[in-house]
Parts: sequence; structure tokens; C-alpha cells
Amino acid sequence: MKLISLTANKETFHPVYFDDGINIIVGKQVAPHNENDGNTYNGVGKSLTLHLIHFCLGSNKIDSFTKKIPDWEFVLRFIIDNQEYYCKRSTNNQGTIEFNGEELKPRVLHDKLLKLCFGLANTPQSMTWTTLFSRFVRRYRSSYATFDAFVPKESDYSKILNNCYLLGIDTELIVDKKELRDRQLSAAATEKAIKKDPLFRQYYLGKNDAELDEADLEYRIHLLEKEISEFKVSNNYHELEVEADEKSYQKKELENKRVLVSNYIKNIEDSEKETEDVKEEKLLKVYEAAHVEIPDMVRKSLDEVSKFHQELLATRNTRLRKELLKQKQRLKEIDAEIVQIGKRMDELLEYLNSHGALEEYVALTKQLSALRNELNRIHEYQQILKAYRDTKLDIKASMIEQDKATDLYLEENNVYLDTLRTKFWEYAKRFYPKKKSGLVIRNNSGENTLRYSLEARIEDDSSDGVNEVRMFCFDWLLLNCQVSKIKFIAHDSRMFANMDPRQRETLFRIVNECCQNTDFQYICSINEDALLSFQSMMGEEEYKNIIQDNIIMELNDDDPSSKLLGVQIDIDLEDKGKSSEDMK
Repeated sequence: MKLISLTANKETFHPVYFDDGINIIVGKQVAPHNENDGNTYNGVGKSLTLHLIHFCLGSNKIDSFTKKIPDWEFVLRFIIDNQEYYCKRSTNNQGTIEFNGEELKPRVLHDKLLKLCFGLANTPQSMTWTTLFSRFVRRYRSSYATFDAFVPKESDYSKILNNCYLLGIDTELIVDKKELRDRQLSAAATEKAIKKDPLFRQYYLGKNDAELDEADLEYRIHLLEKEISEFKVSNNYHELEVEADEKSYQKKELENKRVLVSNYIKNIEDSEKETEDVKEEKLLKVYEAAHVEIPDMVRKSLDEVSKFHQELLATRNTRLRKELLKQKQRLKEIDAEIVQIGKRMDELLEYLNSHGALEEYVALTKQLSALRNELNRIHEYQQILKAYRDTKLDIKASMIEQDKATDLYLEENNVYLDTLRTKFWEYAKRFYPKKKSGLVIRNNSGENTLRYSLEARIEDDSSDGVNEVRMFCFDWLLLNCQVSKIKFIAHDSRMFANMDPRQRETLFRIVNECCQNTDFQYICSINEDALLSFQSMMGEEEYKNIIQDNIIMELNDDDPSSKLLGVQIDIDLEDKGKSSEDMK
């Protein structure tokens, strides 16, 4: 991609026509001010040019454009592989961009440009058109803070991914490590959350303690399994149970009868023992003891009474003996019946003890199932935690393997990496022959997100201008790697703000030499005083060829018509607005 022109639909706008090689937009200021003083508003339009390039190619919506310059349309023309393209975008309807006559959403345009300029269709989430293209056109003030600060608030991972891609360094290893690290952090966070989540623990463990209750549950399950394995289900269990109850009742009744009969027999036997003959003499002795004189007539009557009583006792004793024999026979019958019922009861109890009802069997199986479920939940809880622990160990092992693979990759590609180091070193040495400098590319091993450590170094980084030189050297290295079809670099005047005249002169010499041997473009905005600062260091003809002949536009602040837009409007160029994702 090379730029052809930047135009607008307003006559006041100063169109920008880009040439091959160096393209300088000079800012002349009647009332000079420090452009790097934190002022984020456009002065004459130098910085605006870079923002408009991004704007036409689908940058985030710029709200200031809608408010300050409504009804403006900007058109950027460019060439890729000898084919010309254009992008037209309106400040009123920034959600749509016309690309060679086709109306596209910004994200769709990004996909097309990724394919055209980088040959990419599917890219990692942190590698987008915006992150890649911004490495060729630094537009924000924050982009000039460090060598790898191209996009505001860009993550370290995105920096490594995009920079390594443009340097021609393998990105698969970068993405793999990021994915592994994300999985590792996710597994660790999930494991920690599981352990602390009360609802999760309640579902799987209830009131159990996984470590203490597992053995107890296994023991109880073993006993139940044994009981169930020995359990015999009786189809008529309840009938036999009822019969056993009836037999028990009958036995108790018989035992009660036996007691009654036994008592009756005892009473009969006692009655027999107490019965004795009533003698006449005894009766007389009774009367005599009472000092009663018994006449003969009465004595004669007593004899008769005694005789009658003897006969009566004899009859009673006969009857008692018969009753005694009868009751003893009854007692034998009761005993025999008790023995018979006892035998039946023993049979029933033995059967009932070795068998059970279906309901009892079902109850046991339900109890067993509940215990097994309880144990299974403990096992599942332990397995879940183990799975996360195993995952972390697997990831750790994979990280170690990737560390080895990265070391191998760096060794196998050391020649190419040395070429990158040499190019950066050569650029830096042109600026600072006596300062140590170099591009450091190392394997960043360990449990972290970044696959590589990438540093662009120049000794005394804190010195004025060194940071800007380092930025330029790194940007120029990215362009010369030619991983993409983008063939230009664009810098704002901030790039030159802290450089001393000698560094500015060296920069333009490097750019001029390279552009003469390639079809690259170097586009920059710079203040007039910065250009004049090194004019005396070049010969007149040399300064003319490198600088004066390559000035494509001069802007100044003496009159609104002399500014890029041709009107006096202050636009907040640091307004990032909404992302293009919001305009899909």
C-alpha cells in the first residue's frame, strides 16, 4: 500500500498529494508554541492529516468530527499491487465507508484491508487491522511515548503479537502460550472458586467432609450391600407375619389357661389334703373343752351326724379326684398344644428372620442408593478438583515443552534474527556511533503470558531525543521487514520535537537513502524551525534534494485559509470515540 491523495468535498480543504519517497508537510507558525506541550487540539492541520488517513481507513468514530465539521467527506486514494483503491467516509455517517463504490461497515472494510495488505483472513483476537496499521502511522500523542506504544492502552501481549508478526517472527508460539496461560489462570481461578463456593459445596457434599466421610460412607455401603445380597424376599411374608402374630397370641392364651388349670389342680389337691374324717370323739373333745355336758341322746345324734358327714366327705373326695384327673388331662392337652404352636412359631420366626418383605428390600435398596449418591457426589467433587489440578499440571508441562520449542525456534532462526538485530543496530549507530544499542529478542520462559521479551535498546534511554530515535529505528525496521504490502511510514511532528538537529539530519538521510533504493514512502509533518535546525549540516544542493523538493504542503497559522481544512476549527484529535465494533 502506497498513498496517492487525501481530498475532501469542501473547497476550503487543501488536498494532499503523496509522492514516492519523502513527503514532508511543513507547519509554519506566526506565533510558535511547543507542539508537545500537551495541547491536543489541531493548530494548522499537520496532525490532522494522520488522523484523516486512519479515519478514511475505518478508524473508531470521532465524535468531534460530527460536531465540528458536519457534512464533510474525506477521500483517501491508495495503491496496492499496482491497483488503485479509494475509501470515502462522511463525518455525518461514520458507520459506513465507501470502498471503491461499495458501501461497507468499518469492520468489513478492515477484513478486506487485512486480506489486501497482510494476506490475513483469520487473525488472533489481539491482531487486527487497527493494531497492525497503527504501527505504520503513529497518530496519538501517547503513540510517541515509547517505541512499542502504537495503540492507546494496548496490552503487552498485543504488542508482542503484532510487533513479532511484522518482524517476521513466528506468532503461533505467542498465541499458544497466551492460550495456555489463560487456561492455567482460568483453571486456578475456577478451582479456587469451587472450593469457596458454598452452593457448589452444598450440592456435592451437603454436610459431609470429603476427606473424613468418604471412608465411613464406603463402610456403610459395604454393610448394606452385604445385607441386600443375603436378603431373601418372601412373596407371602406378610401372611406368615400375621400367622406368627396369631400363633403368638394363641400361645399366650394357652399359657394363661395353663396357669388357670394349674392353679385349679393345686386348689383341688389342697382341698384333698385338708379333708379328714370327723370322729365322734373329736366332737366330744370339742364339747368337753367347752365344758359342755353332752347327754346320751345328743351323743347318739352326733354319731349319726358324723356318719353322715363321713359319707358326704367320701362323696366329695370322689368328685374331687375325678375333677383332678380331668384337669390334669386338660393340662396335658394344653401343654401339647403349646408345644405344637411353639414349633410352628419357631418355623415362622426362622423363615421370617431369613426372609423379608419386598417393601423392606426396596427400603434397603433405596437407602443403599442414597448412600451411593452421597458418595458419588463426594467422588465427583474430588474428581472435579483433581481435573483442575491435573489440567494445571498438564498446562505446566506444556509450557515447559513450549519453552523448549521456543529455544529451538530461536536457535534454528538465529541467522534471520541476527539480520533483524543488525538492521536495528545499523540504524541506531548512524544516530549514536558511540552508544551501545541493539534489538533484544529472548525466550520469555516461565508461567506468564508473553512468549518473547522484545526490547529496542539504545544506551542512555533517558536522554532527550534518544526515545524518539529508538522509535524511528524500530518503525523503520518494521517497514523494511516487508512482511506486509504497506510501503510507507507516517510520523507526526512529535517525532522530531526532542531530537537535536544532528539526529533530525541523520533521520532524513537514512530515509532518503532507503527510498532511493526502494519504492517506500516516508510521510511526516514537521515544524519549519525543526527543518531549519539542520539545514546548515547539509550542502545546499543536498538539502534541496532531500528536504525542499519533498515538501508536499506548507500550512501556517496566520490565517484560517492557510490551515489544512481552510477554516478555523479546533478539533480534539485525542477523542477516540466509540470503537468500530459499536458501529457494526
